[in-house]
Amino acid sequence: MINTRILTQEFDYFAPESIKQVVELLERHGEGARVIAGGTDLINQMKEEKMSPSCLVNIMNVKGLRYIKEDEGLRIGAATKLRDVRAYCFKSRYVALYEAISSLGKPQVWNMGTIGGNLCNASPAADTAPPLLVFKARVKLVGKDGERELLLEDFFTGVNSTVLQPTELMVEIHLDPPGDGAGNAFLKVARVGADISKVSCAVFLKRQGRTCTECRVALGAVAPVPMRVKVVEEMIEGREIEESLVAKASEIVSEEVKPIDDIRSSAEYRRQVAAVTFRDVFWKAWDRAIGGKN
Repeated sequence: MINTRILTQEFDYFAPESIKQVVELLERHGEGARVIAGGTDLINQMKEEKMSPSCLVNIMNVKGLRYIKEDEGLRIGAATKLRDVRAYCFKSRYVALYEAISSLGKPQVWNMGTIGGNLCNASPAADTAPPLLVFKARVKLVGKDGERELLLEDFFTGVNSTVLQPTELMVEIHLDPPGDGAGNAFLKVARVGADISKVSCAVFLKRQGRTCTECRVALGAVAPVPMRVKVVEEMIEGREIEESLVAKASEIVSEEVKPIDDIRSSAEYRRQVAAVTFRDVFWKAWDRAIGGKN
């Protein structure tokens, strides 16, 4: 039987206009309900019959979920389109996020997909996750029991799995301000342009002369969840930067990641590429910290 990729299952559909209405719908329909924003991933899963929700709750008409504003860093509404985040971050202090979204599909995806959707799908290869991790992003969740905020690194629990409860909705992503002397960068390796990552890496750092005073490193597609490499961060912070130090750090990166063999790449290839990608991204962020795009 040929799968025509047409939606065949029946489901209820709602388009609420407030966060309160979303939470009430999620509570009423239980675990069969799914939040939909751009639908760039969920609709494909439904067409391929990998997911069959009994209810879709479209949040694109909800007031107060689409915004970008500078407020003790950068605050982004979870339903903000990727295209808008990308445009805002171009030539900004958050250029790593611009680079990540630019690598994520083509304009069709940017125009439909949302930054919250990219995170809530919880793919290990989610391209916005590594730069958000190095910006120490926090996510705000709202549910029937109220509001809570947590670090993005505590949000992911496994492949396509998060701490979101069935009645909760992500409403905001909050990035720390980079501060003076900062540089950041992102790079991903894929089979072809705009493909899903084999390996992705983001680096945020601060420097004073040749000394790295602060460093954060995150990788995607090399573990069950997007991951910080804190042992490398601790190794670099407070040190004078030399080629040998960065080379040693790249070796540790390859030891810390936990990749798998899949259709896109082997685990061994990912380990080797993770090391090289980290090294390239680190030096790009290092150079940007003294002028460049930041």
